[in-house]
Amino acid sequence: MKKFLQVVISIKERTVLSYTAAMCIYMFFLFLFKQESAPLPVLFSLLLVCLAAGTMQLVAFSDLVIKKLAYGWRLVVFVVPFGAILTAFAAGCGWFPTDQAGAWVLFGVIFVLIFVAITAGIEVYYRLSGRKYDDRLDWYRRNRKEK
Repeated sequence: MKKFLQVVISIKERTVLSYTAAMCIYMFFLFLFKQESAPLPVLFSLLLVCLAAGTMQLVAFSDLVIKKLAYGWRLVVFVVPFGAILTAFAAGCGWFPTDQAGAWVLFGVIFVLIFVAITAGIEVYYRLSGRKYDDRLDWYRRNRKEK
């Protein structure tokens, strides 16, 4: 039961973070295009997509389901099913004119660019965090030897 609650809390946290980011971006574009409101089906579909993203993040990037897998393969495990889910929602919920090939190309390009930007951002964050902790560990070791 404890592990089940940890999974639920983890999915909830990931969903909330991605939904908040999605809503901020969506509100920016609503403001940019001078829209006064957001349709409820779009908001609900974004929530479901963010729930799927949170679940896929847990599956792909934790040791809960996949114990040992290189980070590059974990990215593939995340991006392929999530891309399919996102595409299904985009088509099913009418996020853009699905009968236009250019809209599909733009959707794919935006998806890849956002995925690359987020992945690069996370990589930079972890490298900087790792350096910070390495520096702290070095400081601790130096100060410990002096005593």
